Amino acid sequence: MANAISVRNLSITVRDKRRTKALLSHVNFEIEQGKFVAVIGASGCGKSTLVKSLAGLIAPSSGQILFAGQTAEDLNEHLPLAVGYLPQFGAFHEKLAVGENLDTAAALRLPQKVSIERRQAWMRHITELARIEPLLAQEYRTLSGGQMRRMALAEELIGDPAFLLLDELTSGLDAFSDQEMMAWLRDLAHGMAKTVVLVTHSVNNLHYCDAIMFLHKGRLVHFGDYQSLLDAHGVSSIAELFGLYQTQDVDLSALDTPVEEPPKVPEGESLTIKSLPPPGGFVQFPTLLWRQAKLFWRDKGQIVLHAALILTFPFLVAVFATSGLPQVRSQTLSLETNILSTLQEQLFYLKESFQAASLISGLAMFQVILLTLIGANNGAREIAKERNILAKELRAGLSPTAYVGVKFLQVALLCMVQAFWMAWFVKTVCGFPGGLLDQFAILFATTLAMSTTCLAISAASPSPERASLLAIYLVGFQLPLSGAALALPDWLSTICRPFIAAYWGWSGYLQTFQDTRYFDIVRQSRETWIAPYPLGMAVLGIHILVALIAAIFLTATVKKGVAE
Repeated sequence: MANAISVRNLSITVRDKRRTKALLSHVNFEIEQGKFVAVIGASGCGKSTLVKSLAGLIAPSSGQILFAGQTAEDLNEHLPLAVGYLPQFGAFHEKLAVGENLDTAAALRLPQKVSIERRQAWMRHITELARIEPLLAQEYRTLSGGQMRRMALAEELIGDPAFLLLDELTSGLDAFSDQEMMAWLRDLAHGMAKTVVLVTHSVNNLHYCDAIMFLHKGRLVHFGDYQSLLDAHGVSSIAELFGLYQTQDVDLSALDTPVEEPPKVPEGESLTIKSLPPPGGFVQFPTLLWRQAKLFWRDKGQIVLHAALILTFPFLVAVFATSGLPQVRSQTLSLETNILSTLQEQLFYLKESFQAASLISGLAMFQVILLTLIGANNGAREIAKERNILAKELRAGLSPTAYVGVKFLQVALLCMVQAFWMAWFVKTVCGFPGGLLDQFAILFATTLAMSTTCLAISAASPSPERASLLAIYLVGFQLPLSGAALALPDWLSTICRPFIAAYWGWSGYLQTFQDTRYFDIVRQSRETWIAPYPLGMAVLGIHILVALIAAIFLTATVKKGVAE
């Protein structure tokens, strides 16, 4: 049979506290098509590193990995469904049913030219093969460990991969489930001509494997069937084999000799990978949008939080406005009708003007800061909370643009509701002048700029908690660096102002008061430059565009940065 996987002189090294540490050293092997191979060894021997390097998640320091003559990079780029990779724990949306998760995976992975009838027949075949038909209506979070593993395998089989790389898939299973899984994997390899490589700590059912790789300290010590492994070391069990290498100082230097011969494919036995590319982002977008809608409406806690923020934040602005705005409305700035006969009256007038300016400017900035806080809540966790799922789907050909586009559409709709309610409520209750549409537009742009920026932060963060913390810091810097509360040095304002969304929202909102006493009071009492409305909208638009591009770029890198 043709060699499905050929590895030559594979070495992987990392820097560890000023020294170079070898995770794998000169590993060489070939696996034939349709074989089931287990990778065993003590903890830290390089098992997971090996399978991740095969999956393309870890780049080799030297050496070559070929799948039927093609590199992992080529397959990931052109035929991402050809290689299936599963970590120890599957990654799924817990509030979706098993059937919903698998239907989504099928829509994202199977090309559009596959007819509905063929798609349905294939999905029935996959669920029967994985024996999960009775589970399709259950939510994923209700499954047992063994059921979760079978579901994860079913998802990987949707794309009909020629190669299956499984990292600790059987760990933690009971004795019966472990045996059942090993027998199932053997039948899968033999019955469907798939090449299956399994990293495992469970050694009770290794006789189901066609071959076993035994690793020790990053070296491939033995590659052969179960009995040959025991005979080569003169032991009667795998436990004795592990004890032999842990209690004795075995010389492994001979295993570090590079193999000069390139992998050879026998004449007429070259393997053709039968795999189709996944659909493009345009086709994936409706599926992602429908899934996002389901997830949003099923997250009752998040809906309650959004509703609470939308309703309470404008009310807070109104509370702070009630005491000072009546005096502002009655105040006149005309020096011709207010002849200041004494210095005391002049000082009193200036004091009231300063207080009024602080109130108006503060209320405008208060709205903007509250909306940036809401915006941070909209986007900070959206991508980071799905990091493992996203990494899996990106490896299977998910379009980062389609994925981020759906997230952006959700936060844009949220921002629209939040900004409109804030603008309408404050205008109605506080009686601010200016056009409602203009005020809504600038507040919407400010909120969306912060939400999109936090989407990018979320894409770059290893966890939702880290993303939320960074988003809070970002909001916290908005007020002091805007210059609206405290005047900043000119050089600092020049540096900071282009990056502070709150400043442009504050300026734009105040500009809607033009030709009114509100605007005159602020302009006469504040040294901070109030940017023109069109300029504020343009800068916020640039914020949104740059953050959106950054979110797409950072999302595309998640498939190699996921922590298993």
